[in-house]
Amino acid sequence: MNRTIKTGFLLFACTGIIWGCRKDKQQFEDPYGGGKPPLGIQLSTDLPSPATGGIGTMVTFRATGLSHYKDSLHFYLNGETADVMQVDSGSIKVKVPETASTGVGYITVGDQIFFGPIFRVQGKLAVDNSFKAKVGANNSINDVLPLPDGRLVLVGSFSDFEHKGAVKPLNRIVMTSRDGEVDRSLRSGDAADGYLNSIATLTNRKMVIAGAFASFDSHRGEIHNITLLNSNGSLDTTVVRTPLSRDTVPLFNGGTDGTIQKIFVRNNMITAIGNFNYYLQFVYNKANYQGTRDSLVTDSISVRNLVRFFPDGALDSSFNYDFQRQRGKQGPNGPITDGFMQSDGKLIIVGRFTKYNGENANNIARLNEDGSLDRTFKVGTGTDDVIATIKYNPSTARFILAGGFEHFNGVPSSGLVMLHKDGTMDPTFKPAKKGNSDIYVSAQQLSNGYSIISGFFKKYDGIHRGNLMVLDSKGQLAKGYNTTGDFQGVVNYMLETRNSSGEIQVLIAGGFYKFDEQEMGNIMRLVFKE
Repeated sequence: MNRTIKTGFLLFACTGIIWGCRKDKQQFEDPYGGGKPPLGIQLSTDLPSPATGGIGTMVTFRATGLSHYKDSLHFYLNGETADVMQVDSGSIKVKVPETASTGVGYITVGDQIFFGPIFRVQGKLAVDNSFKAKVGANNSINDVLPLPDGRLVLVGSFSDFEHKGAVKPLNRIVMTSRDGEVDRSLRSGDAADGYLNSIATLTNRKMVIAGAFASFDSHRGEIHNITLLNSNGSLDTTVVRTPLSRDTVPLFNGGTDGTIQKIFVRNNMITAIGNFNYYLQFVYNKANYQGTRDSLVTDSISVRNLVRFFPDGALDSSFNYDFQRQRGKQGPNGPITDGFMQSDGKLIIVGRFTKYNGENANNIARLNEDGSLDRTFKVGTGTDDVIATIKYNPSTARFILAGGFEHFNGVPSSGLVMLHKDGTMDPTFKPAKKGNSDIYVSAQQLSNGYSIISGFFKKYDGIHRGNLMVLDSKGQLAKGYNTTGDFQGVVNYMLETRNSSGEIQVLIAGGFYKFDEQEMGNIMRLVFKE
């Protein structure tokens, strides 16, 4: 996969609307295809004995026809070589290797493969069965808003959650308990007609939602990718005078001409980033407005990929604005995929761009409160390819970046890099070199110093890891935490909490359908065993 293709695919993946519940069936080669002579080997698909165990466990698989090949066969657990301890006429006994993870056991003899059952490897990371959302969403979950009382508001591209939207669809927004049970108190009506990428709250508890949509509930054609909801999930509206009468319209009168990827709220002001070129606002007092969608007049102002709104949707012209030209300044010359708002109001943006307001800024920049480039952020030459995500860990005071890059500020970093608060690299975090086709889509460092990494990869440092892994503070596979089976899809959001036993729990939402040999509905919770 060349760099151009990787970059384009990664940016598409970062919108959080792909994968959803796609369930591709894995295809395996016929061991006797192409005229290969049968070897007389049969590896039973019955569960092995034991069916689950930790590193070093002796496991017996039922098999016949192996005796003749006992000196030339190899056994694998989810792609990792297992030592063969004994072969007889009816079975094969193997030792679970230190690098093993849950998955299919199989035998190879020459170029022929014989697949057996799944063996589940026990470790310190597991799916939290106390999380009650078992079916999940029927499409991608892109963002989660934790409420002060522990409830969660999920937004994305779904229309159903836990089969509760079969009669009346749960269009792109749903409220749940902390443990994933649907809460019917959210009154969103028909909700959004397009996907939602981000959600945040104002000081008055009203919610801001953003993404790529043009209507919410019964208000069609009066929304451009962002709007305001009351605390109960209903659209926040107001009455305006028109040349002919009065009309009820969304209170938030502002938007963009393209997708909003993420929003931030600080001091009751809303900053939006994404892939757009214009700020849009409806004009209701024009003579030709007759209270219908077709008669709406829209004013536009050039902005590029970032904009700041007042709570009513009006443009904040104190943010990266050129008063002489009456338009936004140049901004980034490419899309923004993610960002982080600091407590002091400075905003870090990442994505695929090489300049900000005409100055060099390779895929990462920190902005002052007025939107100008903060030259004190010590990222040097940035990265040589797209950055997908940036996340901050207040416990360690570190940023972690994930993407398709190979270098950060000229130093090899292979898709992952840890930064200090001033933008300089943390030299103690030294991830292994990724494969040429590998892409890291998201990364989050936890309070224990470990990081969860997801993306598209099959190995890490030569060890099989299927699209999700846990690294220690040095960038190595965390021992005992990488025994789970493969992950199918992408991660859009992670939230760390603790259970009553003090163990770390991580809520994971995104577009995925399988993990650890279990069916998933785009949301799950993991627990870190001590």
